[in-house]
Amino acid sequence: MKLLIGGSPCTHWSIARKGRETQPEGIGWELFDNYLIARDKFKPEYFLYENNKSMAGPIREQITAELGVEPILINSARVSAQSRQRLYWTNIPDVKQPEDRGIILRDILESGVCWREKSYTLRASAGPHQGMSNIIRSITTNGKYGYLGAAEPMRIGTIESGTQTNHDSKPFRVYSPDGKAVTLQGEAGGYGAKTGLYAVPVNPSEFARGGGAVYPINFDAEGQMTAEIGGRARVIYEVRDGRITIKGEQYPIKLADGFYIIRKLTVLECKRLQTVPDSYIFPVSDTQAYRQLGNGWTVDVIAHILSFCPGIKEKPLEVLSMYDGMSCGRLALDKLGASVAAYWATEIDKYAIKTTQANFPDTVQLGDAFQVREDGWKPWEGEKQ
Repeated sequence: MKLLIGGSPCTHWSIARKGRETQPEGIGWELFDNYLIARDKFKPEYFLYENNKSMAGPIREQITAELGVEPILINSARVSAQSRQRLYWTNIPDVKQPEDRGIILRDILESGVCWREKSYTLRASAGPHQGMSNIIRSITTNGKYGYLGAAEPMRIGTIESGTQTNHDSKPFRVYSPDGKAVTLQGEAGGYGAKTGLYAVPVNPSEFARGGGAVYPINFDAEGQMTAEIGGRARVIYEVRDGRITIKGEQYPIKLADGFYIIRKLTVLECKRLQTVPDSYIFPVSDTQAYRQLGNGWTVDVIAHILSFCPGIKEKPLEVLSMYDGMSCGRLALDKLGASVAAYWATEIDKYAIKTTQANFPDTVQLGDAFQVREDGWKPWEGEKQ
């Protein structure tokens, strides 16, 4: 059975891009057109195409016309601790929404690694949309841990950022561990732009006040608690009775009592947001791993959709993956227990290819997706894996 999967790069269509394409033309459409050409040549029994929810209406409507099916909107928040809304076009019949697993960020945080990551300092005073108290007023109190019905990220403040004046922009926002994580970003840079910044709970047993402490506790000139770790003072925030202490002053905040450090997420935590197995190998730098995860699919969403495909577990599959990235589609098939007889992938990012080959060495790498336009391009008619 033949299966075509893929999601062309959304860079040119994303609402985050200044001057983005809003009509079915230009580079973004050319990238999608490669998928259409591949479908016509490969002639799969079933196909799945994914892209960003924020694309302009005319593009979404034309994709729907070309593929002949209406898109399904699924938020990864149903299967993971990440809010990630994506559109999926597929001819797989009767696909339903996945059940909400009720996972929040606190559930996937690494234990005992707070100190390895760079930490940030909360802003104690700010204008509208930037401070602590004005942000918490819309938070509900009916969910897990008593703070949130875990459907969306729960913002609790912003960080100080040196000479940066727009403290309210996305890279500087801080979120609670009792909500969802914000959507991972592959191409963003600086502060918390790729993963978001979070108030991560610190286990009090990891440090102690007084002699013999593994992490000596100090208080700086402004009265802020810090831990001396690796020669650097890491700021620690204490929350008690709904109030957080910042530089000796207390402010209301919707966080459970305890100690917190402000940091971005680790690579392992980002794997968990995308429901990628902890054991998945990244033979590349953390920078490249963050990028691949931000550009990748939420594996359990893909597995859920493919689970409705008739014969997916019984019939050997021949799979063509367009814009394969780190091969989240292959991971989804593995989770389903599908039998993959052959897997061809178009991809040009050398780091993504390196990651795929480290985990799935039998993947046949085909290179640039634009090769589909060449006469006679039918690699599946050659020798299979």
